[in-house]
Amino acid sequence: MDFSQLLNQVLGAAQKGGKAVADSPLNSFGGGALTGALASMLLKKKNTKKLVKAGSVAALGFLAYKGYQNWKQNRQQEELPQSAFQPAGLIGENHSRVILQTMIAAAASDGLIDDAERAAIERESGSDAETAAWLQAEYAQPASIEQIAASVGSDEALAAETYLAARLVCADLSRKEIVFLSRLSQALNLDDQLVESLEKQLELA
Repeated sequence: MDFSQLLNQVLGAAQKGGKAVADSPLNSFGGGALTGALASMLLKKKNTKKLVKAGSVAALGFLAYKGYQNWKQNRQQEELPQSAFQPAGLIGENHSRVILQTMIAAAASDGLIDDAERAAIERESGSDAETAAWLQAEYAQPASIEQIAASVGSDEALAAETYLAARLVCADLSRKEIVFLSRLSQALNLDDQLVESLEKQLELA
C-alpha cells in the first residue's frame, strides 16, 4: 500500500473538512471513505486548526524543518538539509508509515478511537482491502511509544516530524495527551529546546 498517498489524503481531507467533520464523523472526503474515517477520527478534537494547517506531507515536513533549522542555528551546529525532511521512494514510504502510526497512537492516547470509526473501516473494507486491514490492525493495537521510537531510530528529521504529527493530533493538550507527548519526546531523544522550537512553528502556522 502507498503510505505517502494515504497520509497526503488524510491531511488533505482534514484541510478540506475542517471542524465540520467533528459533527459528522463518518463522512467521506477526497480519497475515499477509508481516508474520511481516519481523518474524521483525527478531527474530533476541539482544536483542529493546526492539523488543518498542515494540509500535506510536504507542509508537515516544512514545519518540522523550520523548527529544526531554528534550533540548530541557535546551537550554532551543522544543520540537516531540507531534503532530509522530504524523503522519496522507500525511505519516504517508511516516513509516512511511521507518521500515520504516530497520529493514530496519539489519538488513542486520549481514548479518541471508538467503535464508530472501526465500523466505518469494516464497512468500506471492500473498496481497499489492504488499507482497511492495516487501519484495522492499527486501530485494534496502536503502536507503542517504544515501537515508534524504534522505527524512527537515529533519523533526526523523522523524529522531529513524528513529534510534530503527534502534537497536531493532541491539540487539546489533555492530561493524557501531555503525558503521551512527554514520553514520546523522551523516547525520540528530542532536546527540550527542539521541542519548544517545533511548538513555536505550530503557533506561527
